[in-house]
Amino acid sequence: MDNNIDIYFENQDEKSKLIYTIGLLWGKISSRLDEILQKEKLNISKFNILMIIKHTGGYDGIQQNEISKRLLVTASNITKLLDKLEKEGLITRNSKKDDRRVKLIRITDYGSNLLDKVWPEYKLSTEKLMSQFPSDKAFAVGNILLEWLTNIN
Repeated sequence: MDNNIDIYFENQDEKSKLIYTIGLLWGKISSRLDEILQKEKLNISKFNILMIIKHTGGYDGIQQNEISKRLLVTASNITKLLDKLEKEGLITRNSKKDDRRVKLIRITDYGSNLLDKVWPEYKLSTEKLMSQFPSDKAFAVGNILLEWLTNIN
């Protein structure tokens, strides 16, 4: 390992190193992706919510609690984020026809067009980031991380 990175891991056991490495890696990845998203006044949280609403909810919309489950965030946090997205004209919230207590979240044309606008550069950036990772190891590491995630939940 490069000496510049070794300093992060002094006196840490292997599991602590793994957690810290994942944190450092996510910091680098999110900062690169944020550079792209900030051009359109988005951030990773907003982007992920909009992607879920657009691709999972579709025309019918998606319930707020379903978005929370998919992002692994609390209902109160998702409410705050949805309030901002609605204020910015990126989503709408409407009552479900057969149960007015249930709100369905839908992406607006403006929100959908914004995603379409940032997607090519976002995708290119993720591909560039992943080009640093050996293809033959991606499948195995992905499965290990998914298994870990499943066990944590």
